[in-house]
Amino acid sequence: MWTCREITYAIVEARARLGVIAREVSATREPAVIADHGNIIAMPVSPADAAELDEMRALAAYRERRARGESAAVSREEAFRRILGDDPA
Repeated sequence: MWTCREITYAIVEARARLGVIAREVSATREPAVIADHGNIIAMPVSPADAAELDEMRALAAYRERRARGESAAVSREEAFRRILGDDPA
């Protein structure tokens, strides 16, 4: 259950008001709910909230790897390969 205010839009209304909904969600950081026949099908969130969610997922994955005894560290070369797609040299 969400602890913040949420606004629910029927999918037909959301389609017609997408720009307004997106700007409101971005400005207020309050998610909106888009429903189709009473079923939640989407929840647009602000870019800041999406970034926080990504960070929380990465932290949870890191903690899971650590709990399994896996090393979370990567070599400098591996980091460059993952980020840039090639070696630093």
